[in-house]
Amino acid sequence: MSTKVDNSGERPGLQRTRLDWVDAGRGLAICLVVLFHSANWLGAAGIDTRGWISFNLVVSSLRMPLFFALSGLFAGKWLLVSWRTLWSGKVRMFAWVFLVWSTIGACAFTVGTRVMLDQGSLLKGTLLPIVLAPAYPRLELWFIWALALFFCLAKLTARLDPRLQLAVAGVGSAVALSGWVTASPGWNGSVRYYFFFLVGLHARTLIIRLGSTRRIGLLASGFAAWLVASFALWHWNLREVPGLYFINCLLGLVAGVALSRVVRWRAIRAVGSRTLPIYLAHTPIILLVCMVISLTAISQVPVTAQVAPPLLMLVAVIGALLLNRAAPRAGAAWLYEAPGWFPGRPEQGAPRPEPAQASS
Repeated sequence: MSTKVDNSGERPGLQRTRLDWVDAGRGLAICLVVLFHSANWLGAAGIDTRGWISFNLVVSSLRMPLFFALSGLFAGKWLLVSWRTLWSGKVRMFAWVFLVWSTIGACAFTVGTRVMLDQGSLLKGTLLPIVLAPAYPRLELWFIWALALFFCLAKLTARLDPRLQLAVAGVGSAVALSGWVTASPGWNGSVRYYFFFLVGLHARTLIIRLGSTRRIGLLASGFAAWLVASFALWHWNLREVPGLYFINCLLGLVAGVALSRVVRWRAIRAVGSRTLPIYLAHTPIILLVCMVISLTAISQVPVTAQVAPPLLMLVAVIGALLLNRAAPRAGAAWLYEAPGWFPGRPEQGAPRPEPAQASS
């Protein structure tokens, strides 16, 4: 009897085993994302988080490459279905939660910047981001927008040679990671990280083999190479030298897989199996806490700068999961699931949409 890999519902079989390092990797990546946003917004609240901001810069080459590669790892089944099934079973959910949480996020952003920075307006801070979000994502939820785009692009180009896809996306990624910036994080991130989504999709076997290898020395060497390169690029400010940060991100993917093998704790795997609700809700929670901090004297306590970012990360992760659990009981399941009237509802007997409570 064969064993089938099951981290996303792909290729169900008689006997399945879940790759715990994949869940650990997702948990690690989402925690680093939340830590990144925690440090940034705590800085806006008046806390000196420069040390944590520098840490986040060093680990940035691991955080998003790992997240997108693991998102692509089990995406292959969606290239085999019809466009209608892709929409109803995957993209529809992304589109709905992106629209809902972009509205929530834009409102939280406007209030947060008014309270902490005494700037921002209703029109520019709230209405414009909401109206422009489908084509011009500007806030933290660009990741959801990019994932929906990536699934569609991958299906659209499914008949092309994977080597050609990787080459074109790799060139775009190398250029974008060398300092290319637009006003939309969604545009930036899509060009930067589509290559890594394709790596997860087309080099799936290689990545799973790397994550399952017993050659610990190989993983340790990959992690050490990434760490040295990341520190060097940060210390000497070399990230915008063409191609260097792209190579750093490739090493970051290897290091992320290696680290995922080490941090396979139950708690981090539980977080990794439910990343989407954390990604959706963590920023409004962070903003709420930071607004309270900005109105108190907490920021003046010396130890706050060292402990506040990881503590806020923990609060945001737990808060997001509790909100996700409580929403259906409070009649707010629509925060995570598209209602029946939203276009593209699956027909009876068709594959059901993947719930937003699960990992993407």
